Amino acid sequence: MNPGELPNPFYGTLSSLLAALLLWVGHPAWAATPPTNTPQQFEEGLRVYNALLEKARRGDPEIQTTLGLMRMQGEVVPQDLKVARVWLGKAALQNHVPAQFYLGQLLLLDVLGATPTDLNKQLTEGLGWLRRAAREQHKPAQFLYASTLLESQLAQPFGHSKIEAEQMLLLCADTHLPCTEYALKRLETDDSSETKRRLLYIMANHGDANAMFELASFANEDDLFWIRRAARAAHPRASFTLADLVLRGEVPLQGDDPALLALLNNAAGQGDPDAMHLLGVLLVEGMRLPVNRSLGLQWLNKAAQAGHEPAKAWLRDMPQTANTPTNPTFEVTPANATTEGTP
Repeated sequence: MNPGELPNPFYGTLSSLLAALLLWVGHPAWAATPPTNTPQQFEEGLRVYNALLEKARRGDPEIQTTLGLMRMQGEVVPQDLKVARVWLGKAALQNHVPAQFYLGQLLLLDVLGATPTDLNKQLTEGLGWLRRAAREQHKPAQFLYASTLLESQLAQPFGHSKIEAEQMLLLCADTHLPCTEYALKRLETDDSSETKRRLLYIMANHGDANAMFELASFANEDDLFWIRRAARAAHPRASFTLADLVLRGEVPLQGDDPALLALLNNAAGQGDPDAMHLLGVLLVEGMRLPVNRSLGLQWLNKAAQAGHEPAKAWLRDMPQTANTPTNPTFEVTPANATTEGTP
């Protein structure tokens, strides 16, 4: 391979890298299309920028970083990514960690027009700055560095270790939610390891209803405790599960729990077919809830349309009364009917 030639997996690495930046970081510190401010709108920003220049030239890393970000963002002064690199580079060389992070991010994203040789050098430098910031416990840098490397198709992307990236991600996951979420996504769905349990605890303690409900399935966990917490946080499956347990007489509702109708409405409203079916039956038959045949049949039809077989069977076998809708959204076929010969 020629010195400046990039391996084929490089292009997958680059697209993964960009996805990591834009998906996980959200919005980079600069915009590819800067704001279309008029020269008059930039006047005040330029006055501030020029007032800071002397301190930046004297080597103040905080001011250098500020000027670099101003040039990256292009909101108060005209965007100039080359000038941004200069100021951020000066601050980064003085071990200013935020500057190292922003410089790394800029080098990874500002790749348009670069030759393959220059691009390889630029991305290597960008990852190097991210690693330096990450090793200084800068959480966004840890997240971006780890996710970029771990999404890469290369064994050692630009000479960087995926093992270090994995360790960095797990360390970051203890205190930085983007790291926690990403670390969880990398685990298998049926993984029941202590690592996954720890990550779920972190998410649950930050109010994540999905994490609460998933913890209910782990061995040696108080499943009802987590089901209740998830239901109180409006998790649809947890809401249905708690309502079902109450109706079976296995558990009572507690003071902080939503009412039975609220639990089923929440789960059905979020598309849970079991909840639609159960709510429909209770409303039609007036069990534990006031009778509302019309609304109950609507929920049963929605469950049937979602492919819920018990709801289909209930609608097929129900007594045909005057209150049955004349144009149900689910076509009812009697149990003993045959479809042979129908168009």
